[in-house]
Amino acid sequence: MENIKQYENKNNYENIYFSDMINVIQADSYPRSFALHWHKYAELAALPDDADTACLPVLRINQTSYRLAPGDILMIWPGEVHETEENKGGQLVGLQFPITLLNDLPDFTPFVHIFRTFHHIRQTESPELSQQIHAHIRQMLSVQKNRGTFAGVETLICLYEMFIDFGNHVKNTVLNSKDLHPLGNSGIIDKISAACSYITDHCDQEISLASAAGHIGFSEWYFSRIFKQITSYNFVEYLTLQRIKRAQLLLSDSDIPITEISYQAGFKSISTFNRTFKQYRGCSPSQYRRYYQK
Repeated sequence: MENIKQYENKNNYENIYFSDMINVIQADSYPRSFALHWHKYAELAALPDDADTACLPVLRINQTSYRLAPGDILMIWPGEVHETEENKGGQLVGLQFPITLLNDLPDFTPFVHIFRTFHHIRQTESPELSQQIHAHIRQMLSVQKNRGTFAGVETLICLYEMFIDFGNHVKNTVLNSKDLHPLGNSGIIDKISAACSYITDHCDQEISLASAAGHIGFSEWYFSRIFKQITSYNFVEYLTLQRIKRAQLLLSDSDIPITEISYQAGFKSISTFNRTFKQYRGCSPSQYRRYYQK
């Protein structure tokens, strides 16, 4: 992981300036490879459904490599260490955008925690969602290519329409359970989102499963079951992940000592922090700091 390999088209890709809020990456600008790095914005890589299967791309997020098949989409969330291992065929297209575009809208806010549990959207498993996302991406690529008067606004609208489809997919699949709660799907989303926010806001403190469940008025048993069902994490896993994410943001500030970061993120010792960080991100905190792309 220490071997930083060569990559192409760097100026077209990672060090971007969000003049239009969204960076739409055409296939001829998507790098054939790109070394390990991370950043504070969200990213999406997509392989068109008519792609040549003889040279399928491989991307890595944290410690997992994903080989994309035609029609697949890969979601890369802020702070995640990732790299483009192979894109020899030059078939990938992509998007990059500030996560605040979703966080700042009340309709999306309850879903963002759930969105972030998704990485590899496979065409074979979710064909309708795959088709919808690719249709929006094609529209954004077309808008950016033609560069009309309102190209930035049109692209933003496409992004929001894409995440509306994504949110409806979440509601109709992840949350489509008759035994969730009498509050219904929308009520459950709001409750679990409130619990996620509570955990995130207090991850630097000693919080328990009981306090998180009590915060939204659920029993520990019911909270554990529903929280795992919706987020795919149990309480301890999610709490640890939020501590890691807090540390990631602090690591973008090179003036804060790593020992201090470990305590500010809620870890009791530097050894626990180093071990846990490497387990979740596949590299040490000091390595992670070096991979930061502003």
